[in-house]
Amino acid sequence: MENSVLQECEPLSCVEDNKSLGNTVLEETGAEILVAGIRLNIQHPNHKEVIIVVEGEDDEKALKKFFNVQTVEFICATNCSIVEDAMLIVSTDKQLKYCVIGIKDADFEHIKQIKHNIANLMITDTHDMETLMLTPKVCECICWETIKEEYPNLSFDAMTSLKNLSYLRYYNDKMIFTEGDSNNDGISFKKIKICKLIPNNQPVSVEDVLKHVKEKGNSNKTSFPDLNTMNQFIQENPINDGDLVLFTNGHDLVSAIRNILHSKATKAKEYSEIAIAALIRANFGKEEFEKTNLYKSIDNWNNNRFNLWAV
Repeated sequence: MENSVLQECEPLSCVEDNKSLGNTVLEETGAEILVAGIRLNIQHPNHKEVIIVVEGEDDEKALKKFFNVQTVEFICATNCSIVEDAMLIVSTDKQLKYCVIGIKDADFEHIKQIKHNIANLMITDTHDMETLMLTPKVCECICWETIKEEYPNLSFDAMTSLKNLSYLRYYNDKMIFTEGDSNNDGISFKKIKICKLIPNNQPVSVEDVLKHVKEKGNSNKTSFPDLNTMNQFIQENPINDGDLVLFTNGHDLVSAIRNILHSKATKAKEYSEIAIAALIRANFGKEEFEKTNLYKSIDNWNNNRFNLWAV
């Protein structure tokens, strides 16, 4: 592969110097300030015709190759709720609704059957951008690049090993998460280590998930579920194998895929989680993107008004 992804060594949440990209990164200052910034942006004589607001820089990295850079500018909002709230404002603005869209991860919204009626808000087909991109074709390319053999069940096996962790994330979203502040009101997942939680790539028990996550900054949270509560929640909220792409966090999935690949071949250990994430983006091409509902939603909004897509 030209310009090997092994050279791409920035953290998952970091991006190239934004000055070189000509893009803007906003702190979590709210939807109103984001929209106010966009209003200022479009007053500039050299502004781009279309502004796309995404949650974070990983989403920008995944999407920007599909768009015409002469037409489109990305803005990172840092928070999914800011994207949604900003598009509520944009969709009723006589000027902005024709030149601004927001793209956010569905997270658990497909599982919860939540439907948005915001014309300028686009949602991923699956849980997030990572799960959207991890098609069978992309997984096959990753396997040949890293372990030099086929592994048709790579993504499925990784999602299965994570299922009980995904259930805890779902519990946090459905039963605890309030007012968008997971640090104060819900469970924090920031310090979890997938390689320690799932050392043998087999499905991890509910008890082990609770123990690991509780030790990672949640020991004093009264809202943290006990084993009986969690088992009852799982029983009441069955998830079919076919819905795992709607249920699994993409960053967890990339970590679990790394674990599996490292266990399959010594050479694969050269590929870090960052490098594997880069491989996913590199191998997810225009042809596959155009099959997604996300692409169709954006294209329908555009309605041939702008030269939106990269050639």
